[in-house]
Amino acid sequence: MTRERLDAPLLKAFDGLQEGVWLVDTRHRTILFSNAVAAALVGLDPAQLVGEPVLRFASTPQDQCFWADGAEVLAQGSQCQTQLQRCDGTLVPVEQRVVACPQDLHDQALLVTLTDCSAREAAERELETLLSELRATLDSAADGMLVCTLDGQIRAFNQRFVQLWSLPQSLLVQRNDAALQAHMAQRVSDPQAYRAAIQALECDPQADACEVLELCDGTLLERRSVPQRSHGVVVGRVYSFRDITRDVQAQAALRLAGRVFEASPYPIFVADAQHHLVQVNPACERILGRPLQDVQGAQILDLLGVGVPRQFMECVQRDWDHGGVWNGELWLTREGESGCAVHLSWVALRDGDGRLEQSIGFVRDLTQQHAAQKRIDELAYSDTLTGLPNRLLLSQRVETAIRTARATDPGFAILFMDLDRFKLVNDSLGHQFGDRVLKEVAARLQTCLRQSDMLCRIGGDEFAMYLHGGDAKVAEQVARRLLDVMLRPFTLDGMGFSIQCSIGLALFPQDGGTLDELIKQADTAMYQVKERGRGSFGFYQPQMSTHLLERMQMEHALRQALAHQRLSVHYQPQVDLATGCIVGAEALLRWTDPQWGKVSPGVFIPLAEETGYIVTLGAWVLEQSVAQAARWAQAGLAVMVSVNISALEMRQPDFIDRLTTLLQDYRLPPHLLELELTESILLQDAQEAAQRLEKVAALGVALAIDDFGTGYSSLAYLKNLPIHKLKIDQSFVRGIPGDEGDRAIVSAIVHLGRALHLSVVAEGVETAAQRQALQAMACDFYQGYLCSAALPSDDMTLLLSESTLRPPVPPAQTSI
Repeated sequence: MTRERLDAPLLKAFDGLQEGVWLVDTRHRTILFSNAVAAALVGLDPAQLVGEPVLRFASTPQDQCFWADGAEVLAQGSQCQTQLQRCDGTLVPVEQRVVACPQDLHDQALLVTLTDCSAREAAERELETLLSELRATLDSAADGMLVCTLDGQIRAFNQRFVQLWSLPQSLLVQRNDAALQAHMAQRVSDPQAYRAAIQALECDPQADACEVLELCDGTLLERRSVPQRSHGVVVGRVYSFRDITRDVQAQAALRLAGRVFEASPYPIFVADAQHHLVQVNPACERILGRPLQDVQGAQILDLLGVGVPRQFMECVQRDWDHGGVWNGELWLTREGESGCAVHLSWVALRDGDGRLEQSIGFVRDLTQQHAAQKRIDELAYSDTLTGLPNRLLLSQRVETAIRTARATDPGFAILFMDLDRFKLVNDSLGHQFGDRVLKEVAARLQTCLRQSDMLCRIGGDEFAMYLHGGDAKVAEQVARRLLDVMLRPFTLDGMGFSIQCSIGLALFPQDGGTLDELIKQADTAMYQVKERGRGSFGFYQPQMSTHLLERMQMEHALRQALAHQRLSVHYQPQVDLATGCIVGAEALLRWTDPQWGKVSPGVFIPLAEETGYIVTLGAWVLEQSVAQAARWAQAGLAVMVSVNISALEMRQPDFIDRLTTLLQDYRLPPHLLELELTESILLQDAQEAAQRLEKVAALGVALAIDDFGTGYSSLAYLKNLPIHKLKIDQSFVRGIPGDEGDRAIVSAIVHLGRALHLSVVAEGVETAAQRQALQAMACDFYQGYLCSAALPSDDMTLLLSESTLRPPVPPAQTSI
């Protein structure tokens, strides 16, 4: 086919097309014709393309395979998106269509049309880039986004939406709008309200909405909804979801902090970086005495008594740099009145770069605390009852005196004073009355001392005095003044009474180098005064401590004696003066110690009573005596056994029960047991003692008053209590028959007993003359060395078996 034929008008018409056109020879696969558009696509002139192989411009494997294939494949044609390779090597995207050429144009050619797709692909790429950017923007948003059509179909959502609603993987890999909506409804705590809100929006597509959703896990989501418009027409709805849980919590915390700030009972202020007052709470207004309007903008330092402001702020700044807070006590100035002490905690608030932004001050009024501290100091150094200094303050005073003492100083004296028998006041008149007496005593003693001296109450009814510069002469003068002033009668509630005291004195430095040592020595001296009869004074002597050490060692040995079987019960017979028959035996405790030897009962019995150990000893003696009396009765040697009972033992709550149990356990007839009591039992709580004695008598046990005539009680108990016998103390018996006074006392006791139908026993009878005198006075019984000393139980058994015995008579059958 020639070029002339190709210049036909039909071919020329191709030059007017917007698409490129090639005519390709089927056999040689060369270009027969190209219009200007196709030539421009590959960067050549149309004439330059004629005769060029079409494979030169095929850039893709598909095109190369297509043009290299057989005529039958080419005749079928093709249509595809491909790329042409330009003469400069660049590629041009085109839409390529290959068809058989019409017969009238050319019967051995293919018609190739090429449409330039560069602009369209650029637009698509730009659109895809825009969509990708939009998608990335949507996924990077802090809020969850959901786009729906008007009928509720889901068009898009972002990754944050997936996180907020915890969408499962199954809803992400397949489209199921109903399941996703159902999942969202299940996630809220109130599904019904949630669906109602969605329906309301569907009914009003133009509406904007904002509400808070609470999910089942407590998360709070703020949901905003706006209509989506296209060309001014609502086509859907866009939902945004924001997690506001922390925001709500923070707001709640801020509101709470605000309420705490306003309601705090502690004053709080806020200052700016220049320390000007910005805000105060009501409590701070109250402590300042002024409202915020009057103090706002004022310098903090103007309100605080800080001395030199520059130095103070340097100190504050150091603490702020190290720990962020300054703590200390300051003086707060207040308008129109005196200031008050406060404790300030001043906290620095800094920005991210460490610069001071604000400061907060927490103030605490110390007025009450200081008053309480003052009261604590008063309590710590003074006696609450009398107001006198206490031992702590006395100790400080003495320590100062010792520390500042010089060799030429006269030293000082310590007096230790105790009120004699003050327990009787408390027991008889009550502790409240006793406290009033102690106040009167303190006031009276205070008048005897100088300004440089100190009187303090140690405790109970014990007082100590520090005599400044006091030697032995001065100490003695003060002690005598104290005794004299205490001799004056006291009067309370119209009742007059007397109180005497005992005083011990110790001197510094010869008697001790500390207050404890001096008080100990003065106490020792006072104890010796009490032993000598009370109501006097005495100086400490070194041998006193030796005596006290011996007492302590003896007490220890006494407490060990029972366990080591060093104690025993001896029995002294009681004899009928008229017949000479043995009628009874008194149980007497004896102690033989490896160190002390045979210890007199006159020594260890008072020691046991003083320490309270007499209760243990008395219980043991009573059981031994009951057991021995039962053995004698069973052996046909029945006699009444008398046992001494101390006042302390009688007051034990279980005494009556123990006595009853002993009589039952040893099967002893009660009339073979007699309890000897001292009159002191009736001096303390006479009503209780009477009740106990009645119970003893009800058991059938006899009761006797030991050492009659040496006590101080009224004789009324002789007619009111179930007493059966009186025992005349040996101190009265010892003087008869020669001493008229002793003879008169003994005779009086015998006649008193006879008048009251009581038996009378004389103790300590050692001579026949004493026995004859007692017989002449019609005394009933006697005991003493004239008959026998106290004997061990075996020796007493032998004596009873060899003697004439008078069978005891139960108390109820006597002629009393």
